[in-house]
Amino acid sequence: MKENLKFKNGKFKMMLVGDPHEKAADETEREQAIIRDYLRLQNAALDAIRPDLVIFMGDNAGGNTPEELRKSIERIVAPVKERNIPLAVVFGNHDLEKKMGAQKEHIDIYNEYENCRFTNASPFVSEDGDYNLFIYDEENKNPLYNLWFLYSGNRAPKEYHSKYAFVKDEQIVWYEDACKKIAEQNGGKVLPALLFQHIPVPEEYRLLKETTPLSMLFDGVVGLNGKKGKYFALDRKNTDVEGYMGEAPCTPDYNNGQFDSWKKMGDVKGAFFGHDHLNDFVGTVDGIVLGQCKLSGFRQYGDGLMQGVRVVELDTSDLSKFHTYMRYYRELVGTDCDSIQGSLKWLRDRQSVKLETSLKALGVAAAVAAPFVLAKALRRKK
Repeated sequence: MKENLKFKNGKFKMMLVGDPHEKAADETEREQAIIRDYLRLQNAALDAIRPDLVIFMGDNAGGNTPEELRKSIERIVAPVKERNIPLAVVFGNHDLEKKMGAQKEHIDIYNEYENCRFTNASPFVSEDGDYNLFIYDEENKNPLYNLWFLYSGNRAPKEYHSKYAFVKDEQIVWYEDACKKIAEQNGGKVLPALLFQHIPVPEEYRLLKETTPLSMLFDGVVGLNGKKGKYFALDRKNTDVEGYMGEAPCTPDYNNGQFDSWKKMGDVKGAFFGHDHLNDFVGTVDGIVLGQCKLSGFRQYGDGLMQGVRVVELDTSDLSKFHTYMRYYRELVGTDCDSIQGSLKWLRDRQSVKLETSLKALGVAAAVAAPFVLAKALRRKK
């Protein structure tokens, strides 16, 4: 039987790994370089952070055969397995797109790693891979904190006029029912909780301000999907948002009330998401912290050597709050990177990537146009 998660010396630390996008292919030098760089980041991060729990935030690994799927999953799990650290997983929109697309196929392989807590660690399990994990006190007697893990789907049905899916109504019912049961077992009080899923909720846009096309030269991004044709920047004046936004949040265009459900139940102190490779901003909306997990893999678009992991720390001295921050490849490993070459190693954000790309490809005059070209490319990749 797997041991309960528990606080140690009053603290509990989580490391969030966003969007590895791993696959089995490793025949070419380019593929081998991508794998080496991902493992460099994960090994350095695990040794520096020493987390009590690692959470894969979706778009983790895929394959077209059982052998391919097992190979890709084993690769991303290996650094965690070597250190015998508990592991939790949520599905992303790309995880189930390959021929090995059944959720149970993925779950069974993850759970070949004996310290994995994916779905079967909790009595509250849905077919979508929704589950929760308790963090117990140091005596391992009473749960002090709760962690929710939900599958946010892939593409939305056409009638919702939304490119990306969202947590279903029945999942919200499951969450609320489970929350009530937990409260009943806790003397009528909800346990403070964090929630993890891949696709962010639409309320992230309340951390942004609408701006003009000229902002694309600086900190602005162009809207995606239903917000196409609009421009946004982080609203640092009117919100407490911190961090970096390199692309517009790719949320569903339909709001099914998941965020309002959290507010109603009153347990969720913060929610964390993957999906948007260039974003690591975090801010508070109606008392709930919404945070992005940046890309950790090297197979998809990124910005320089800023792939990274997010850390979330809990302290029993005040469980109404938590501390969170990013750790980046550049900081943890340096510029020793095989899959990113040349001047890209020195670029630190998407704005400098915009300028660098335009200068190299088209000359100085094209710098003004580069942000819009980049935005169009990002829309295609999404």
